[in-house]
Amino acid sequence: MDPLCGWCYGNSNNTQKLYDKYKDKLTFEILPAGMWIGENARKQSKPMAQFIKKHDPQVQQTTGTEFGKGYFEFIENESIILDSEIPSRAIVTVKKLWASEAIPFAIEVQKARYLHGKDLNDDQTYLNICENLGLDKSDFLEVFYSETIKKETQENFTLAQQYASSYPTLLAEKEGNLYILEQGYAPFEAIQKQIDILFLN
Repeated sequence: MDPLCGWCYGNSNNTQKLYDKYKDKLTFEILPAGMWIGENARKQSKPMAQFIKKHDPQVQQTTGTEFGKGYFEFIENESIILDSEIPSRAIVTVKKLWASEAIPFAIEVQKARYLHGKDLNDDQTYLNICENLGLDKSDFLEVFYSETIKKETQENFTLAQQYASSYPTLLAEKEGNLYILEQGYAPFEAIQKQIDILFLN
């Protein structure tokens, strides 16, 4: 997934439901993919806002995941840099410190932008999520700004790109074999059926 990918946010309800249903039976790992990093980072712009206003309601209609009024107002702000590295690094930080909270944290990061119109460049966005999830904010910041986690975030990008070229992509690994459960968007019931056949039958 990528925190700046609208379809990945559209898929977040599925991710939450799958996590809630199978977290005691299966191991989950979330891999931010680095969609807009380095030279590919970009500024929000009027053309981008127009594209989003046309595109994201279609995502909402397909997935049932709500895009908030605050988000559609926020995308008009042309001073905002869209850099996947920052929210991805926040997710990798939580993976390192509190692995069992990585999925809930990633979903809250997506909601911060797409539902509430928050800036993913702002530390306070992540500190608010940490507070809501009961995670230590000073521990988060210390690791978030460390050179180690910056390196591990880049490693996550490399690993994600080995697994998939588009996102969201949901893979299952069993006995060394990989199975594609979802590429783009699939209904929850269809994914659940595949998981049950693979792991629970």
